[in-house]
Amino acid sequence: MTYIVDTHIFIWFLDKNKRLKPQHRQILINKGNNFVFPAIVLAEIKHLISIKRINIDFDMVLEYLSESENCVVYPVDENVVEKMPDSLNIHDALIVGTGLVYKNILREEVGILTEDEEIATSGILPVI
Repeated sequence: MTYIVDTHIFIWFLDKNKRLKPQHRQILINKGNNFVFPAIVLAEIKHLISIKRINIDFDMVLEYLSESENCVVYPVDENVVEKMPDSLNIHDALIVGTGLVYKNILREEVGILTEDEEIATSGILPVI
């Protein structure tokens, strides 16, 4: 399965935050899983660092992703924009749109790692 990782889940994982569910942690540490980080996730992390809402080193984020063989950063491209659901805010829509690219174009089984209520209740993709 390919997991699309939402911003807060990744931050909580890197920060060893207690809000990260044990289930999410187990999925994230399993080297047999594949993870996709929509480009918006990196943009949100960089923004949260710049306004001092989180205390994470952005270079460490990039290093983690570049050294992990099972992690891919997927760009905002025309396919993602085309698949963005109109019912979600732009940030969530880009995350779900990336998942839809993986599901509908790349034909992968996907789930979104998130605690976001709007994504979960949209029912567009399975939420873990």
